[in-house]
Amino acid sequence: MEKIEALLDRGEFKKALSAIKAGGRRDPYLEGEALRGLGFFAEAARAYARAGGGHHAAWCPRDDEYALEAALGAVRCWRALGDAPKAFAAAKKALSLSKRLGVMQDEAELEWALTLRLSGRLGEAEKMLLRLLKGYRLARDHAGASFVLWALGGLYRLQGRYAAGLQAFEEALAAALKAEDEEAAGYALFGLGGLLRVAGFMGRALDCYGRARRIFARTDDTFARAYAECGTANVLRQLGRLDEAYKGYERAHKLYSSLSDWADLGFVEWGMGEILRRNGDFRGALSRCKAAEKLFKGRSEPRGEALTMLAMSQLYYLMGDAAGAEKRHAAALSFIKRHGLHTHLETFT
Repeated sequence: MEKIEALLDRGEFKKALSAIKAGGRRDPYLEGEALRGLGFFAEAARAYARAGGGHHAAWCPRDDEYALEAALGAVRCWRALGDAPKAFAAAKKALSLSKRLGVMQDEAELEWALTLRLSGRLGEAEKMLLRLLKGYRLARDHAGASFVLWALGGLYRLQGRYAAGLQAFEEALAAALKAEDEEAAGYALFGLGGLLRVAGFMGRALDCYGRARRIFARTDDTFARAYAECGTANVLRQLGRLDEAYKGYERAHKLYSSLSDWADLGFVEWGMGEILRRNGDFRGALSRCKAAEKLFKGRSEPRGEALTMLAMSQLYYLMGDAAGAEKRHAAALSFIKRHGLHTHLETFT
């Protein structure tokens, strides 16, 4: 058990999973941690459920604190998969247990705030995150502050508050470096690169993704490697380097598909569709957009759905169906307004 925990602490998730499988009675919580570290979120969520922290527990945990840790792991998986109802169920359990036990309350509140963000309740999420950030800063917990700042950066991006988002991601990166946490630095770079890209700072965005790619290239984090491929491809697409971008999307597609990461795979399909449209292959682009539409459905990714709806309205118009295009465009604008987004106003996306 101690050997497995040490492997997990060092980020050696493949070795940890092998050791778990080679052992006797498998610990479902540790198995969930290894699977989540590898990016297999759906499998990890099932393991956490067996440990008493999932949507339908089927395994009796050792104690309540163990169940709390499993619940927190389950929230992280359901958030990554874009399943807000299951994320809320696990987050509610984590909050209840943390309050009763008087432990890990910050972690439980943080997961609740991130689930609020996932479901579009951005105002509530921001208030909780700012309160948590104040606590982490007072405690000089640089790792905790970095994670909260990363979460705030993503929230500000959704609100179209690019200056605030850039500042949050830059502060997240600085805090991660103070904590000597390479993984946190990598994810801060992802956030910073993504926001720099949509704000039009392409050179700086490409540099951020390159730095993050080098961090995760020597880890077992398949999700992060896929994210780096997709993010880099997005920048290359906007720079007009379409062949390079398409190859990057293909690499990201393969990696995300191996993880069953449906929401992020939707962004890859949409990106590939954008390139096909720019190359004049409207039918091929429409096929990619339809695939993205299915992947985004029910995954708490309204921005992805909005991008896809707008892209399909353009494609119908380009293919001669002006009436269908207008109908889809109107539906897209209604959807965007309902979710409080600004996707239709993005110049770089």
